[in-house]
Amino acid sequence: MWTKDVLLICAMMSVAYCFPEGRIVNGTSSVIDKFPFMVSLRSARGSHSCGATIIAPRWILTAGHCVANRNASSITLQFASTKLDVQNSNLLKVKRFILHEDYDDDEVSNDIALLELYGKLVYNYKTIAPVILPEQNFEIPQTPEGVPGSLAGWGVNVTGGYVQSILQEVDLKIYSDEECLKRHENDTTVNNICAGVDEGWMGQCNGDSGGPLLYKGRIQLGIVSWSIKPCRVPPYPGIYAKVSHYIKWIRKNCDLCI
Repeated sequence: MWTKDVLLICAMMSVAYCFPEGRIVNGTSSVIDKFPFMVSLRSARGSHSCGATIIAPRWILTAGHCVANRNASSITLQFASTKLDVQNSNLLKVKRFILHEDYDDDEVSNDIALLELYGKLVYNYKTIAPVILPEQNFEIPQTPEGVPGSLAGWGVNVTGGYVQSILQEVDLKIYSDEECLKRHENDTTVNNICAGVDEGWMGQCNGDSGGPLLYKGRIQLGIVSWSIKPCRVPPYPGIYAKVSHYIKWIRKNCDLCI
């Protein structure tokens, strides 16, 4: 079984292997019309590396580890597209990114970043629209049954799996903080939120990093951060940065975001 430390070593050794394009583990094909805030963060060569979400006409939200040690000029974003395509014309260039000042690569903590675009997106509310962000410190009901949630992205279908280019979605259970800590043997923090299914083998994998954990379909409660490998092995749910704990930080660092 891969541990969190092994995952981090993998990330440092080979971005192409750790974050290939593909699909969510045991997800189903979807369309951008259902998730018009979804964006594909691409490498300098144009291949998918991470997910991201539109939060304002000039601002994109993603995971800190998706941009750490990269140059803004090496990043492009594909938007308004169900299918990933290196030659797609719906591309955005990144002016700069803001990595959380307390981001820790070793612990994968404060795993959040903002990307500022050149120019502005124009919403059509069909294929281009912002995700809804929660209020500061919003918490889901802490029940043993958990709360229904969902995940969208282009991550691989299994660890080391085959590339697929169509946007995927999967329904998940958002676990209570207590259950999250229990399942991960106290290896999470108050700034994390967990989601998966009890039987395992459904949820995030490499390439889903930076994408959204959604509540009620449009409210982004989490940013895909890390997971135990192989992807979605039970009983470990996927780990996300808890967005509601960073709303003040988002407001502070980008104008007119919220």
